[in-house]
Amino acid sequence: MELQLAAVLGSLALGGAVLVLFFGKWWQPLADTDRRVKELADAVEALLRQRAEVLGHDPSPSSDPVRAWLRRVQEAQDELASIKERHDGGQLYVVRLVQYLLLPTGPVAGLAEQQLKALRALREQGAAILEAALATPQAPPPLLCDPEELRDLPAEAGPARAYLNEALRFLGDCDAALGVWGAGGVGKTTVLKLVREVCGRVARFDHVLLVAASRDCTVAKLQREVVSVLGLRDAPTEQAQAAGILSFLRDKSFLLLLDGVWERLDLERVGIPQPLGMANGKVRKVIVASRSEALCADMGCRNKIKMECFNEEDACRLFEANVGGDAIHRHTEILTLARQVAAECKGLPLALVTVGRAMSNKRTPDEWADALDALKASQLSTTPASDKSTHALVKFCYDNLESDTVRECFLTCALWPEDHNISKDELAQSWMGLGLLPDLGGDSVDEAHRFGHSLIAILEAARLLEAGDNHRYNMFPSDTHVRLHDVVRDAALRLAPGKWLVRAGAELREPPREEALWRGAQRVSLMHNSIEDAPAKAGSALAEAQPASLMLQGNRALPKRMLQAIQHFTKLTYLDLEDTGIQDAFPMEICCLVNLEYLNLSKNRILSLPVELGNLSQLKYFYLRDNYYIQITIPPGLVSRLGKLQVLEVFTASIVSVADDYISPVIDDLESSGARVASLGIWLDNTRDVERLARLAPGVRARSLHLRKLDGARALPLLSAEHTPVLGGVQESLRELVAYSSDVEEIVADAHVPGLEVIKFGFLTKLRAMAWSHAAASNLREVAMGACHSLTHLTWVQHLPCLESLNLSGCNGLTTLLGGAEDGGSAAAEVVVFPRLRLLALLGLPKLEAVRVEGECAFPELRRLQTRGCPRLKRIPLRPARGQQGTVRIECDKHWWNALQWAGEDAKACFVPVL
Repeated sequence: MELQLAAVLGSLALGGAVLVLFFGKWWQPLADTDRRVKELADAVEALLRQRAEVLGHDPSPSSDPVRAWLRRVQEAQDELASIKERHDGGQLYVVRLVQYLLLPTGPVAGLAEQQLKALRALREQGAAILEAALATPQAPPPLLCDPEELRDLPAEAGPARAYLNEALRFLGDCDAALGVWGAGGVGKTTVLKLVREVCGRVARFDHVLLVAASRDCTVAKLQREVVSVLGLRDAPTEQAQAAGILSFLRDKSFLLLLDGVWERLDLERVGIPQPLGMANGKVRKVIVASRSEALCADMGCRNKIKMECFNEEDACRLFEANVGGDAIHRHTEILTLARQVAAECKGLPLALVTVGRAMSNKRTPDEWADALDALKASQLSTTPASDKSTHALVKFCYDNLESDTVRECFLTCALWPEDHNISKDELAQSWMGLGLLPDLGGDSVDEAHRFGHSLIAILEAARLLEAGDNHRYNMFPSDTHVRLHDVVRDAALRLAPGKWLVRAGAELREPPREEALWRGAQRVSLMHNSIEDAPAKAGSALAEAQPASLMLQGNRALPKRMLQAIQHFTKLTYLDLEDTGIQDAFPMEICCLVNLEYLNLSKNRILSLPVELGNLSQLKYFYLRDNYYIQITIPPGLVSRLGKLQVLEVFTASIVSVADDYISPVIDDLESSGARVASLGIWLDNTRDVERLARLAPGVRARSLHLRKLDGARALPLLSAEHTPVLGGVQESLRELVAYSSDVEEIVADAHVPGLEVIKFGFLTKLRAMAWSHAAASNLREVAMGACHSLTHLTWVQHLPCLESLNLSGCNGLTTLLGGAEDGGSAAAEVVVFPRLRLLALLGLPKLEAVRVEGECAFPELRRLQTRGCPRLKRIPLRPARGQQGTVRIECDKHWWNALQWAGEDAKACFVPVL
């Protein structure tokens, strides 16, 4: 039986082999045909891409060779369709075999092979056409207007008008890159900012990117700048980031403004599409600002603008504008001295501005004479426009600041990286933690914040700080951020008292190893680097260090060994570990720092706080915001052990409600111990805890509350005047209110909430009515609403005089932003003005039909408008403000933009579309 079975299996195997050989002989040509047809289809697809490139360079070809080549490309596409039709005509093996054997015109594979040879020749011709097109620079579209005709320019444009006009004319010529060069402080950054601000009135670009290259700039650092400006996501590797930038910019027109370039940068590695100039119908231009003419040339700039120091007449004009004419012309002797003081600035715009502001409070000839002597003495051995000369002038301005507190606060701004945009709130918070702001009594935190912002205003008025950019909202410039000019920062580091170790934003992979750098350093800033390694032994350079403050924020993969080294810094009073990649377990090494007063652990992934944190008996400020876990377990009794705590902020980054009450131990602790917290920020899951917090006021002041779930509450009593007798303690101190994932149906905000600046409501799917009084809304700066599907309008927002940001997303029932008079809105004939609104985002609002039912709106400060997923919105009822042309960046879909209805061309001219 087994022998018979083996014989049968052997016969089957032999028969199968014969069948494979027989049919394989006939199948092979058909398989070759499939492969050839696919190769032909791929070749035609590549040829069509090449045709698109050719048409991009020459949309309306006039030469006979190019037109003939385009005609042959079309014929090749038609031939492919014919061959595919014959190939696909019979898919059964027998039918295709008959076709192969009997068709008189020969097999399909042969036809495909012949066509492939013809396509190779066409590709070579197309490559030659492209090469010729690239060799002949194409001018971009003509300018929208002559730069000389621009009016209503910013005040800074006056002295730099000639340079600005020359840079704007570059936007309409054939060159791809322009160099702007000159001494530090001569005004290169000012020109680039002016170009960014007004270029929309002169030329059309999808994106205008002003990025700071700074010293020691790397590809990765420049990529982060570009990604931040464009609002793209971070990628894990340099190559992946370049691919993301390239994919985003490849089919867009853009103007790249590179400020403060110190060495040649490989823009292709960054992801900037090449070639620059005109490509595929898009304009790609770069303006490079540097102190070196040779470097501009090395960056491919054939044309260059040399920025000179001002002549005597222009220098005196700029100086007088910053001092104030009344101060100078009140006395003939002061007028003479003012000219001499201006001369000491050597025509350098930065010096003329800062020294001018420093002299604005001098009222007598003696004061002016003393200032002139001080300036002369500080510059005896310096040459005009040299760094030493500029540093001496900055020192003069520094010495003339009104108090030691202002001077100390100014110097700490240099702890941030060069050209970094520093949040004003972050700066004021840091000054508090460093002990630079005076103790202002029971309301010390809120008062200290306000006092910190007043110091920033003083430094801005002195021109030692300048307006920065808020990349989060893509607003340029922003009144929420400041920056230091690199020349001023260099001078500040020289003026710093004691010893500072500052290597912020220097792309470090490990902390400095030189013992001399660490020895005696009082303030250490290694923030915004890529520190991922540290010395393995305690006997390294870190062993002898005993700094008072250590800034490590922004090192997203800080190694464990670095934390182990930190535990020996027993004199440390200030430690910032925000966004340093801490995961799961709390770093117990911190609990050894018994002198610590300021601790920031925000934007990490911490599961729980240890009881040992109570060892930090001197701790005053503790920040744990945007923790990436849903809950943070806080042990009972911890807060009461931190007897000096003034600020406690503990938030998760999740909007998910949790069943367990993780925050109760904090409130229990505050109630039982009688502890006083001047600024509290926590999340709550029920209104009972809000009442408990209100009873603890004013000893505990709730500054920021995140309300989730709220146990099925149908209203939000926290903003209601009816509940003021119970909740007034929280209403009095509240600055930020976030509510999400609850059953709230109605919000009546008529309570006096004087400090409320930010509200964010999300996933309040049953919310159908909102009524706000002027008292409750008078100071609101930021409003965000998401997934509130039952709302049909938000008319109340038109009564917010301080509103700067309005973000609406995923509110499926919203039909109009502003209703009519019956909804509490204005009459149709009245123009609704949003005097301070800078960002308006309308995202995923499928039923939104109008911004306003009837009438117009005015947005004099609007800088960014986002509209996506609003198919029914056909009109933006904008009444243009004077000089608003080309100042609003609108991010939208191309077909939506093309279908918009405009009241007039002047309204349309306000927008620069990003499609």
